[in-house]
Amino acid sequence: MDDQLWALCFLDEGVALSLISRKETRCQWLGGEEQAYHYLLHDYLQHLAELGELDEEQTLAARARFELLAEQYPDPETLVEYLNDLTAGLTRIVWFGPLRALAEDYGDFPLALRAHYWDDYGEGDEDPATPVPEADWPWLVESLDEFLLGGDY
Repeated sequence: MDDQLWALCFLDEGVALSLISRKETRCQWLGGEEQAYHYLLHDYLQHLAELGELDEEQTLAARARFELLAEQYPDPETLVEYLNDLTAGLTRIVWFGPLRALAEDYGDFPLALRAHYWDDYGEGDEDPATPVPEADWPWLVESLDEFLLGGDY
């Protein structure tokens, strides 16, 4: 599996959630950091504009704000905190970052995902914080889909 992959996973919190009474999480896999930031600043922002019923001027202002935040806070985790503050009530990003970080980092989301992964794919004696070997990343990605559907985040 490509070690350059990044993902943007987000939860729609707005009207759709209240109508269907369940979480709707989307996860977009992207070919690297540059593509991930482009997706965040264009496609994800367009999704937000539609959810928030923003006009063209408001969308351009939101894009400028997103771009400024991305420049000021290059760390994905910090950037996500600020973006989630801006998009409260519409969407919430639950993960933005590289696949490698999901497999190895010790943040709340990667740890919770790995605990789920080892529960499903492990032999029962693994520490839930144990990094997932690169050869097993395809199963980690599969586990992510199940994890998001289960709403364990």
